[in-house]
Amino acid sequence: MNSMEKGTLVRWNSEKGFGFIKPDTANAQDVFIHISALKQMARKPVVGDQINYFSELQSDGKIKAIKANIEGVAIIAASSNRRDNKYNGQHNGQYKRKSLSGLLLPLLVVLGLGIFGFKKYEELTSTPVLTNQDVEQMQFNPVQNFSCEAGKTHCSQMRSCAEAKYYNRYCPDTKMDGDGDGIPCERQLCN
Repeated sequence: MNSMEKGTLVRWNSEKGFGFIKPDTANAQDVFIHISALKQMARKPVVGDQINYFSELQSDGKIKAIKANIEGVAIIAASSNRRDNKYNGQHNGQYKRKSLSGLLLPLLVVLGLGIFGFKKYEELTSTPVLTNQDVEQMQFNPVQNFSCEAGKTHCSQMRSCAEAKYYNRYCPDTKMDGDGDGIPCERQLCN
């Protein structure tokens, strides 16, 4: 294998995965390159890319790039060949730093949202601490199991003042508040 050469990708067929490099050396013939020579790159090549490559003379007299990289593009697959690592080591380190920082930000966002959500959950499910003032302001009404029964409209049909007040407030057509002051059955139950 010769030393690493440089050139510009002048033609590329993305459907078939091959193209040609115009070497930087004067009067050199174009070099054939197949996508397999660039399989470790973070993206596919495009016309105009600067390509670093090793070349090999084929039996038909044509030159082929056998190991290559796109200048300025991250290498994503670590190579087992020590010679390749010598050339690609700098790019591998850059890619690893970028990928870690690329993962760190979303991880921090998810962590932040999780903490925020947990705090909101705690707020919604926590038992409030009541002060004496809160308790004094509360009106305690024992739960009554009243319901509007058809035909119950007069004080004589009620069993308690609480039931008369319930019927007067929630049931239609009651006749228990003769003076219209909001207090039903004043003579019989609510005196």
